[in-house]
Amino acid sequence: MTAIAKLYVLLCGYEILPRSVCLRGGGNRFVESVPVSAYLLETQQGFVLFDTGINADLVRAPALRNQHFTKNSWEPPVVWPQHELLPQLRKIGIAPRDVRHVVLSHAHLDHTGNLRHFRHAKVWMQKSEYDFAFNGPGHPGVVRSDLDDPDLDWSFVDGDHEVMPGFTLLSTPGHTPGHQSALISLPQAGRALLVGDVGDWMANFENEILPGEASDDVAALDSIRKINRIHRDEDALMFVCHDPDLIQNQKLAPDFYA
Repeated sequence: MTAIAKLYVLLCGYEILPRSVCLRGGGNRFVESVPVSAYLLETQQGFVLFDTGINADLVRAPALRNQHFTKNSWEPPVVWPQHELLPQLRKIGIAPRDVRHVVLSHAHLDHTGNLRHFRHAKVWMQKSEYDFAFNGPGHPGVVRSDLDDPDLDWSFVDGDHEVMPGFTLLSTPGHTPGHQSALISLPQAGRALLVGDVGDWMANFENEILPGEASDDVAALDSIRKINRIHRDEDALMFVCHDPDLIQNQKLAPDFYA
């Protein structure tokens, strides 16, 4: 039994990154155009959003672009109008208020950027990730203003957790201290994994190579292997947030998986 009826893939922009950011040891000479994906689930308990993409204001406003990208020697992301999250939701026929739950894989800005539109929703995050975002030494990839809103309705978890039938959060630390993924069940397509940034590309999983950045290399490799075990044992579809080849062969919203 599953409470999930549909899965929508939302393409929310691109990041321009050295290959080594996605694939450890990939070098800085090669530059990749890397998609940023979020996912919308239609369920018996309302719509669920897994990650929220990039806040386009950070890209378009010169002062914010400098603060969050240029001064860190990062190339600003590309967020064209067709990548904006809310217009994509409108094409599906839903408004932000229709989203009942938001799951954040982790606290990096390309996953939290539109959280401000969902203050009415329950926001799911691993408690250790929230502590990393607010009580840690700070990280240039974390925009605290995305998260520091007194009106947000937080629901913290510690480890694997079933949100509803057919939708389980998976603790997959390593990229960040409290990173999480999700295992879902679709009525026709079967099991599917939303892996967040456990691995940026399928190559991370196929060859057990870490992404460029990890808070804990040992935990990061354990999480890759955890996802690989579930992928194998459940014959699960893989939805990898930043894979530039995979995204071109996926159904994109308003099309969906059922």
